[in-house]
Amino acid sequence: MPRPSKLSASAADLVLKELKKNIKPLSAYDLLEKLRKTGIKSPPIVYRALENLTESGKVHKINELNTYVACDCEDDHKHSLSVIMVCQRCNKVNEAHDHALIKHFEKLSKLGINLAEQAVIELPVVCCECES
Repeated sequence: MPRPSKLSASAADLVLKELKKNIKPLSAYDLLEKLRKTGIKSPPIVYRALENLTESGKVHKINELNTYVACDCEDDHKHSLSVIMVCQRCNKVNEAHDHALIKHFEKLSKLGINLAEQAVIELPVVCCECES
């Protein structure tokens, strides 16, 4: 099956902007609903934007929730691994920025365990707001 062509920057920019506005992760259909007013009315446009943004490291897919969040790294998107914490009560998502932790996971290759390119590790947690 041929790969979809690269999406126009404006559609991907709109998807990324919408993800950055939200604290909680959004599904593709949540995004589609929020972006209808911009003229995006087709699920394939949203899915292509999400695929391109995920491949570039600007967006992470949360498999447990089948949703997406914008990468909130301030530095760069060169790291091949992201550690995402998902609150089991409210579904709030935070990205760990402890590069020592990320480097530790990257060392798994020394044990013969190779992480997938652009790997995302999801940690189930209870956030501080839900704990109190």
